[in-house]
Amino acid sequence: GKKAGPIGEGRFPCGPVCGAARACVMGREGRPFRGPDPSSLHGNACYLYRDLAVGTYGGDVHCFQQFLKRKGHLKEDPTGFFGPKTEQAVMSWQRKNNIKPSTGIVGILSRRFYSKKQNLPVPDRDGTECGGSKKACIDVCSEFNGGQDCANRCVRNDKDKIHACKEACQVAFGSACDRAYPPNIVGGQDKYKMCLKYLSQSCEETCAMYR
Repeated sequence: GKKAGPIGEGRFPCGPVCGAARACVMGREGRPFRGPDPSSLHGNACYLYRDLAVGTYGGDVHCFQQFLKRKGHLKEDPTGFFGPKTEQAVMSWQRKNNIKPSTGIVGILSRRFYSKKQNLPVPDRDGTECGGSKKACIDVCSEFNGGQDCANRCVRNDKDKIHACKEACQVAFGSACDRAYPPNIVGGQDKYKMCLKYLSQSCEETCAMYR
């Protein structure tokens, strides 16, 4: 499997994907912290494998919040937590794009609409978890603070392996950030938000071998 990782004190979280490739969130070992590449914070490649609504959180939420902010629907900075303000932003986006019903829930219709517009694989109701007719599978693990968070995604065509990798990375990386920075520790929410800023960049590097 591959690894991708969350942020440490002044370092990037690192991770690999099926193979020997390795990517780090904030940078490679020994490289000074400079912050994430701004071009990675636009929400251009969110893998919406599940419905999003008030109460959900994770890398997919953070990515979609980046997208909503770039489109002018969300005024606040992305946090990774789906709250009332994100719900209102989703409703605004849905109304503008005539997605009905405009409930503020990112359901299957909204997920498919976003994916088509972004030239990403269109989600189906079975998702990309392994099983059934899915044949090309990728494991991605994010290692941080001695712990490891892994995710597995499968696709039908080898040409879509990069998408399986990026989706698995998004899940694993988000889980690692959540485990490393729970909301009940001092500064946990701010550190969690900062950790997620490195998700897209890390997953892009981690999955580069599948381009």
